[in-house]
Amino acid sequence: SQNESSITLQWNKINNNINFVLQFNGVETNISAPNGDGPVNYTVSSLTAGTRYTFTLFSVLESIRSSGVSIAVVTAPKNPEGFRVSEQDETSITLQWNKVGINISFVLQFNGTETNIRAPDGDGPVKHTVTSLTARTNYTFTLFSVFENVRSSGVSILATTASDYVLGMNLRLKLPITMSESELEDALIELLRKYNLPPQITLKIISSKP
Repeated sequence: SQNESSITLQWNKINNNINFVLQFNGVETNISAPNGDGPVNYTVSSLTAGTRYTFTLFSVLESIRSSGVSIAVVTAPKNPEGFRVSEQDETSITLQWNKVGINISFVLQFNGTETNIRAPDGDGPVKHTVTSLTARTNYTFTLFSVFENVRSSGVSILATTASDYVLGMNLRLKLPITMSESELEDALIELLRKYNLPPQITLKIISSKP
């Protein structure tokens, strides 16, 4: 198994008299065979996310090594940062996030489907538009970074499509004297969210004194 900063290696025991040496990045680690008949597990930590490492394993009997066997393994990449909704209408949502690094692609997961997304050239953000959605509906999107078929742990956001109608409200409110216009706007936005209405509103506030 692997994550962003560690890789766990596993191999079969040979017998109780055989130990092992693990070699990588110019460092050698002596590993004693554990008791019992199960496999040997060893975790290498403090690694860099989204990086390929080559490990060479030797069996050792009385200081005599085998010829060794090597494998290449990668750590998981970091999750994308800045994952958010940049635009939405009644039937589509445009998502945006920052690139992670060179050779990192992405998988977007929602409604039981997965979409592979290649990172564009340049340093700008990645954008992807999901279409054919239903108006005034909540959708959960999960985004993974991918490096050599290994995924990050994933990051999720909840997004809502816009309504397919125009809602007009004429309200007369009795408010505390200390409530500002911006505080009133925030309160109305929270009210709309409570009823699953997108907060795309224009306010015209008129003060009426008795």
